[in-house]
Amino acid sequence: MKNNCIEISSNDRKKSLPDVVCNSAENNFFVVWAAVPGEESQTADNFIFGQKISASGEALGEPVEVVKTEDVLMLPRVLYNPNKNQYLVIYCLGESYFNIRGVILDADGRAVGGHFKVTDVPANQFHYTMAFNFRKNQFFITYNDFRDDVSSVYGVIIDDTGAVVKKEFIISNAAGHQVNPVACYNPQDDTYLINWEDFRAHGDSLPALETLNHMTDIYGALLAADGTVLVNNIPMCADADGIDGDQRFNGIAYNSKTNQFLVSWTDTRDSLHNVGIMGRIVKADGSMPAGDFTLVDAPGAQMISHTLYLPQEDKYFIAFERDRSDVDKFYFKDITAHLGIAAKWLDASGQPEAGMIDIFNGDGNQRFVRVAHDTKNNTSLMVWQSDFPGVSDSVEGHIMSAGGNILGKIYKK
Repeated sequence: MKNNCIEISSNDRKKSLPDVVCNSAENNFFVVWAAVPGEESQTADNFIFGQKISASGEALGEPVEVVKTEDVLMLPRVLYNPNKNQYLVIYCLGESYFNIRGVILDADGRAVGGHFKVTDVPANQFHYTMAFNFRKNQFFITYNDFRDDVSSVYGVIIDDTGAVVKKEFIISNAAGHQVNPVACYNPQDDTYLINWEDFRAHGDSLPALETLNHMTDIYGALLAADGTVLVNNIPMCADADGIDGDQRFNGIAYNSKTNQFLVSWTDTRDSLHNVGIMGRIVKADGSMPAGDFTLVDAPGAQMISHTLYLPQEDKYFIAFERDRSDVDKFYFKDITAHLGIAAKWLDASGQPEAGMIDIFNGDGNQRFVRVAHDTKNNTSLMVWQSDFPGVSDSVEGHIMSAGGNILGKIYKK
């Protein structure tokens, strides 16, 4: 450990964009990340690795090689299937296009069957997330797709072996780009709520990379378990037509006691100190009876968060990046900030409780934090990308992350 931090992967390879889940059967964690050759690497291979971490923060065995290829790899995402004690990992593979692939892993990270195609159309698919329907043993995967030159939101449903249950279908093809869809499952109603960054206020003429330079909104949709869109174009935060803020890096957490969702996003509205995190309650039917409210705001910037609802606490736990100084309002394009990792508790209605929790602050920027919770031990593992000193992302955005090491920390209230 370094500064109370777990060095999950520390070597020359440029590692990026980790994800983590808890294995509730074994009460440990599984972390995944992408790795590309570093300056001194002896191979041109790109990898996705996985690592088991104990409830107390120790590495269990050596990292496992999930994918190895000379093609471009990025952005692995992992979900745990408690019905079979397995994981689904999806990732981006760059061949003729950037498409989504997947593989089922056993509890030790070994492949169960071969890698399979989630999407395979002649266009780029990015910014994918997924939710697990444990009642049907199905995964709903959503992503944005550029087949029509303007990014739209699609979905596909696969079973617990990777076989397609429902072929890809359109969720939102409103005017302008729709980017970064996030999915969340409601087991009580057997539905999915998703949200995304929405650029409809700017029309179809905005080039894809120009979305990094223009204010955006947050819209969403409610879907039945079979993918039927029940409510579409839910305006969770819509002010990019000229009010005062940029909203992106959206998320959703489901509250099992109230049967409602807390949606969240990074925001730059004038009422915040600089950059902060806003939220809104969305009911199970997709309605929003009240307006948005502040989740995290303090001097400096707090951004790019990940939120969990913890039933045993009847609270939300939110982890995020933090800079104690102000940053540029388009901070995500070319970061020159000094970012650490922090967290905060929110009550059952999403309102912030007192006190900021400092998780880690070290050399380089600490970014893209993800968190998983172990209910049995009541501990959370936060993992993040610790940028190599002196690096920053290109104009292509955060999913082309320049990379660093993968660090983590166990937190117990």
